[in-house]
Amino acid sequence: MASKRKILKYTGIGLLALIVLTLIFLPVLIKNYTIRNSKELLGRQIDIGKLKFNYFTSTATVYDFKMYEANEQDVFTSFDTLIVNTVPYKYLGNIKALDQFYLEGLTVNIAKDGDAYNFDDLIAFYTAGDSTVAESEAEEEFKYILENLELKNGRVNFYDAEVDQTTEITDLDLLVPIIMWDQQNDSEAGITFNLGPYGTVTSKTGVNPGTGDFLSNVTVSGLQLNAFNKYAAAYAEISELGGTVNAELVLKGNIDTPMETLLSGEVNAVQPLMKDNGNTTFLSSESIRCVLDEINYSGNSYRIGELAFEQPYLKFELDSVSNNLFRIFKLDEEVSDLTTVEPSATADSTALYYAVQNLKVNQGKMDYTDNLTGQPFDYGLSQIEIDADSIYSDSEWTDILATMLLNERGKLKAEIGYNPQDPTYADIDIGIEEFVLSDLNIYSSYYTGHSILNGDMFYFSDTKITGGQLESENNLLIKNVSVENIKGGLFAIPLKLAVWLLKDKNGDIELDVPVRGDMNDPEVDTWALIGATLKKKIFDTTDNPVLPLARFIDADPDDLRSLALQYPDTALTENHMRQLDLILELERQKEGLSVEINFVGEDSLKTIMATSELSQGFMQETKKDSIENREAFEKYISQQAGSDSLGLDGSLMQYAAAKGLDSLASGYMNTMIRKVDSYLKAQEPSTEIVVQKAKVSDKENVEAAPEFRMKYSLKEPDEQEAPSGDTVTSKPEE
Repeated sequence: MASKRKILKYTGIGLLALIVLTLIFLPVLIKNYTIRNSKELLGRQIDIGKLKFNYFTSTATVYDFKMYEANEQDVFTSFDTLIVNTVPYKYLGNIKALDQFYLEGLTVNIAKDGDAYNFDDLIAFYTAGDSTVAESEAEEEFKYILENLELKNGRVNFYDAEVDQTTEITDLDLLVPIIMWDQQNDSEAGITFNLGPYGTVTSKTGVNPGTGDFLSNVTVSGLQLNAFNKYAAAYAEISELGGTVNAELVLKGNIDTPMETLLSGEVNAVQPLMKDNGNTTFLSSESIRCVLDEINYSGNSYRIGELAFEQPYLKFELDSVSNNLFRIFKLDEEVSDLTTVEPSATADSTALYYAVQNLKVNQGKMDYTDNLTGQPFDYGLSQIEIDADSIYSDSEWTDILATMLLNERGKLKAEIGYNPQDPTYADIDIGIEEFVLSDLNIYSSYYTGHSILNGDMFYFSDTKITGGQLESENNLLIKNVSVENIKGGLFAIPLKLAVWLLKDKNGDIELDVPVRGDMNDPEVDTWALIGATLKKKIFDTTDNPVLPLARFIDADPDDLRSLALQYPDTALTENHMRQLDLILELERQKEGLSVEINFVGEDSLKTIMATSELSQGFMQETKKDSIENREAFEKYISQQAGSDSLGLDGSLMQYAAAKGLDSLASGYMNTMIRKVDSYLKAQEPSTEIVVQKAKVSDKENVEAAPEFRMKYSLKEPDEQEAPSGDTVTSKPEE
């Protein structure tokens, strides 16, 4: 009996020792087996520093874990410590339970090259054995209790080969107190991490395990935009992206439909900026504040409470081909590649909805440069203020107010109203004061051949667009303007002459320029239409100078156009003297005025003299009146001229030459010229008005009645006459 007890005793001790040894060495065996067969088990080679298991607390601990890349040299992921504390007795009730899951020092190295990632082989490994399993008639409920899930000091290194940049997420901490299959309250999770030295992200999330609804509050602190410099450079020609972003965001949605997540909160950007490849800042702001009421991406709805720009800056450069913004953001390439795409039958047909409760720009600035004329034109807009409320895509009307300073002096104020649903309905009210005209010298010289020396412009425009039909009333008041003729100009506009003619007694120019047009016509360019209207106004002024000159002295334009004569009268009538007095008054008041009074219609005078003499002869011979017997009188003229093939005018001219009427006509002209000149000098001895016979080459002589025609020009004592024509002749009213 004693021997049997000993046998049982030693056998028990041996079995116990074996069990103890097995338990002691089991972690080592498991570790070694897992390492040796890791490729078959996990898809990659791994290494484990130490594996421990506490059988009394059901706690497994793994130290210094590493999983290598496919090349078995570089580390893909690693961690310092993993502690998993199970609750075995709950497994008896078919409840999967963890009392603790603690992971410290996790490091994941992700690499991307185009569409390829360094974990593609792992995805292929774990999805290769997937197969469709028929569902059981009554699927058993999956029960779980997961407590104290914690990640400490995690790190993710993301390398993008396309931009050759590594983004580091450091100090990654995650804490989830509990998740249960039948949990009534939301599970809460907190996560914090740093984007290297570029900012911190903190999130607190509550998830309902039953419904999948979640609410997440995300805080972004001190996010440095230069962390994304290389990514931005891949899409834009920039050398630097700078600034700091702080945000408080709220995400609300369901984990089963993540694309329907609603976003709200507030985003603040401090000193954001962009520099082009020449290291010049072209876009910046002291701060930008954006309050997001609700962003619903899936619903195509964007509601913004406030969008405020503090001291924004834009540098805009224009040339004949494109502009700097199109080049920087590669929009020229997009436009050239643009093709018409038929809408898909399955495309999202949800109409875009946007709402901005308040839009504000404070102390904005814009530097404008263009090279359209071959010389850089630089212009600055500063102190830009924009204020608009209630900008809704479905509203019937929206108003925007704007003010700014033009090149540090001129002032612009604009009130713009439009229909967001139909932009062919709009009201635009603009007022510009003290605009310095000499700022436009480059344009003036290039297009008109004149340089603006000085002058201030006041411009007021009231424009209404109704169904695309443009009606614009424009009033320009120009003070103290002077221009200089520098020859040439693309359109050779006689600007100097027009300015001189349009000036009133105070030296000011006031123009009303109405503009009409159909903006529905793709051939209509609004600004070109305004320019063409103004250009026509200038040419109308210089082609018909009598109208502005008559306004200058409040006279009837007809009195300044011509002096009618009645042959054979040689005495100046009271009406003649009144007209000449007006011309003298105009010469006195209009500085720089040069006047010529030209006798025109010499040929007509000769035919009148011949007709008068022949009429007397016809009466003597036939005892008939030449007017009442016109046909007989014309035959008489042909007989006296000695030819019936010259026509009436030709016969009269031939008769006049034969009878020596040329000298009589010259005598009459000289008499009238002498009398007009004498009267002018008697009234104003210092007058510089020239009274003369019109030149043979003067087109005013053609078929003109015998009369004096006035020719007005601008004195240019130090210059030759401009080829564009700074001298004009008054034209008879048709």
